[in-house]
Amino acid sequence: MPIDRITMTGEEAPRAVDVFARLQSEVIRPGLCTHCGTCVGLARGALAMAPAPEGPLPAAIGVPVALPALAFDACPGKGLDYPALARAVFGCEPQSWLAGVVRSAYLGFAQTAEIRRRAASGGVITQTLVYLLEQGLVQGAVVVSQGQPRPWLAEPIIARSVDEILAASQSVYAPVPVNILLEEMATFPGRLAYVGLPDQVAALRRLQQAGHPGACKVDYVLGPYVGTNMYGAAIESYLRANGIHDLDEVTELRYREGEWPGYLQVKTRAGRILRTEKFYYNYLIPFFVTRSTLFSVDFTNELTDLSVGDAWHPRLETQRGGFSVMLARTARGEQLLHAMQAQGKVALAAISLDEALAMHGHMLDFKKRGSFIRMQWRRARGQAVPDYGYAPVQIPWARYAVELVISTIFAVGRTRIARRIVERVPITILGPLFNTARKRWKQLSKPVKRNGLATTRFVVRPPAAYQPKTHGAQGASHR
Repeated sequence: MPIDRITMTGEEAPRAVDVFARLQSEVIRPGLCTHCGTCVGLARGALAMAPAPEGPLPAAIGVPVALPALAFDACPGKGLDYPALARAVFGCEPQSWLAGVVRSAYLGFAQTAEIRRRAASGGVITQTLVYLLEQGLVQGAVVVSQGQPRPWLAEPIIARSVDEILAASQSVYAPVPVNILLEEMATFPGRLAYVGLPDQVAALRRLQQAGHPGACKVDYVLGPYVGTNMYGAAIESYLRANGIHDLDEVTELRYREGEWPGYLQVKTRAGRILRTEKFYYNYLIPFFVTRSTLFSVDFTNELTDLSVGDAWHPRLETQRGGFSVMLARTARGEQLLHAMQAQGKVALAAISLDEALAMHGHMLDFKKRGSFIRMQWRRARGQAVPDYGYAPVQIPWARYAVELVISTIFAVGRTRIARRIVERVPITILGPLFNTARKRWKQLSKPVKRNGLATTRFVVRPPAAYQPKTHGAQGASHR
């Protein structure tokens, strides 16, 4: 048995009931749960994800909870060792911790017009899943289906047909516990593709490393870039601001409907159609941002075979239509893109990694320096934080000052009074006001947030052994 394989049963393992107790004391109660569903997927029916004001949480459902030790080891809420996972998945550590291991970078979009139109950006993830299924390379795909089990909710499914994959296109900006499907994945009669957020993918990779049968059914791992996510309460607040106080009035919810970059669209039983541009409804982020995305250091979904994000570039944005930036991380992911290009399924243009990262410099800084600052401050208050096995060596003092502003905005925004006040401001005023303020803030903070970012040095370290220094610009090494 490989030395990295975790014994799931046996006398040397902790008593199963103690694993859930440890998760509760070290992850759930401290507010570190990422809502990934991994522990539920390993619980053999003893746990379920229960609704909570700040995201679904694992809860016992009346039978003895017999969790294996793997449920704690693979929990991304406590943090997972990214250097070790990178070595296991790619055979090496990244040259740049800003992006993770990358073989090649591209701009492009799905050539199938309908797929591109329905997607959040260029439709590449949806097109890839359809291609894999049609070529018989997989028999199912783990995806998130919006509108199930209720119109305003979303749930993970194993899509077995092209129609199911198409129905699951677009982004979902709320926590969805994808890894509750682990047991269903283990009994699935065939090979799988998997689409997940960074925390879900990291848990999956740790499960694969440990030999979990469901995780090992997955041959292709895809994932979107993820900056911030929002609790489900954000939609409830949006509806109240529009005079809708009963969720049962909602008949359809789409987060990125229409031409890229899209708009939030809600349809109601009374025949109302609410539409708010993407950059306008982003006003909800400071009020409902999930705690886990504030502590996540993975923006580009670093442990996938292929990660995909919106290609934010003025030249592309004026063309509309939807463009994706793609990072192929494995030979399998790279070969898949080239095969689809050869068959006319996707349009690809190779770009440098620096070009790809420049499209998201603001969010890379938010994750690769901001998250470490936020965790440092939380640790100083005696609170638990995730540990990812690496950290920046130095962070400029000015970046701490910028983070003080950002964290203050989030702290005020999550208060009940702030949330209620914002619901009383018409969205026709609030949306444009927020978008203008967002652009102005990015312009003002850009010199500080970009200063030294590209040359930030990171150190791979033992758990809980490092505090970043406060200094000026860093040296030239990414390692």
